[in-house]
Amino acid sequence: MEIDNRNQQTQLPYEKLALLGIDREKADRLPQEFRQKLVDGEVTPLMQVSITARNGNVITLPLKLQMALDQAGQAVLIAYPVRKALDEEKVRELRLTTNETERLRKGDVLQKAIDINGEKTQHYLQLDPETKSIIQRKVNDIKVEQRIKDMEKVNDIELGTQQKQQVRDGKPAELNVGGEKVTVGIDLKEPQGFRVVKGDMKEWERQQKLRYDELHPEYVGIVMTDKNRWEYQKVVERHESERAINLDPDRKRDRNSGMKM
Repeated sequence: MEIDNRNQQTQLPYEKLALLGIDREKADRLPQEFRQKLVDGEVTPLMQVSITARNGNVITLPLKLQMALDQAGQAVLIAYPVRKALDEEKVRELRLTTNETERLRKGDVLQKAIDINGEKTQHYLQLDPETKSIIQRKVNDIKVEQRIKDMEKVNDIELGTQQKQQVRDGKPAELNVGGEKVTVGIDLKEPQGFRVVKGDMKEWERQQKLRYDELHPEYVGIVMTDKNRWEYQKVVERHESERAINLDPDRKRDRNSGMKM
């Protein structure tokens, strides 16, 4: 399937994309869905990139991207390469217990105090099942209380104390709005880190699986073909070994599970 969006004028992080071998012309041809998710701060679908290493070798690998702001308010591009399994070094770095690690693997969102530069800060953690990377965001950045208030105001309802605490803890909560089921909860793949689904808890889980392509036998992503156009293709088999890179061998890995650029 050919994808061509050359006429789109959405602002993209061209300089940072160039680090992944995506020049301005290729970036301007990215599918609109991919572009929109990137500029909105969402985790993008899979894409295949080719990067020239310092020794001249070209490394090709599938990954996902996400735009975020650092502590100085500057935009950074985070790359989540596909991994064969959850990074054990990252598990130790975050001091995850066996139970917490298993919960992440099952798709739960965790709230945990993370030590960064000697200061402990509450973070939400969520595993992306395709890349096996841990998405990590500060609890305060999600503004859960405001999200809940906005939802209550729009739907003219009031969540119970237990339901509010459930959402704060990272667990989805099922509500009854005007006689219809609605499920709300933390989802770090959303730009605001918060998601509302029309339907019950089973519908929430079903949509999560659909979004992560868990129902398909292979990973499908966008690939730049030799015809200089983006197409959807299989980018990695589920049984394939991990393919990860370090864009700068001299740079220490960031606390985030991905690589910042």
